Amino acid sequence: MPVKKPQKQIGKTIGLKFYKKSAHGKASMLADLNVTPMVDMLMMLVVFLLMSFSASGEILFITKDITLPKAYNSVSLDRAPVIAVSASAIALEGELVMRTGDVDERWYSDWKLPPVIERLERMRRLSQEANPDKPFKGDVIIQSDGQVQFSVIKMVMFSCAQAGYVNVNFAVQKGGKLVVAPTPGA
Repeated sequence: MPVKKPQKQIGKTIGLKFYKKSAHGKASMLADLNVTPMVDMLMMLVVFLLMSFSASGEILFITKDITLPKAYNSVSLDRAPVIAVSASAIALEGELVMRTGDVDERWYSDWKLPPVIERLERMRRLSQEANPDKPFKGDVIIQSDGQVQFSVIKMVMFSCAQAGYVNVNFAVQKGGKLVVAPTPGA
């Protein structure tokens, strides 16, 4: 090993406030750590997470085959059973109830869709058994594709009313344009 020219050594020629030499000639392992920036960063992270957290939660799970219509005016929805009506299927809370192609006014001339009514009545009974002290509100959310025929939506709405779900809400996207119909004679 070659002999080197003596250099500056910590503790002897370079004075550092945080570096203290112990009595045995070894360096002390104690060092001050400033935790203020770490606490500030942690507080910013907590505030960010609280601001981005939605207290209402997600109540709609939009499938890829449903394109919600856009609306100019809308309000946030409360949690209620969701009926998803796409071009191919009618689902209640994500479970297939019936095919949309099977819904026809010729077969259901009374506008009642028995599979939809049965599932909604079962959900109503379960809701009333779980919450006997609360009155039944009768809220339901219809999440429909913009291309579904109105006759299908009409039958779903009538079936909801037959099952006791009379407060029907429609899921829409915010951001539609305000359309003003011309007044007659103007």
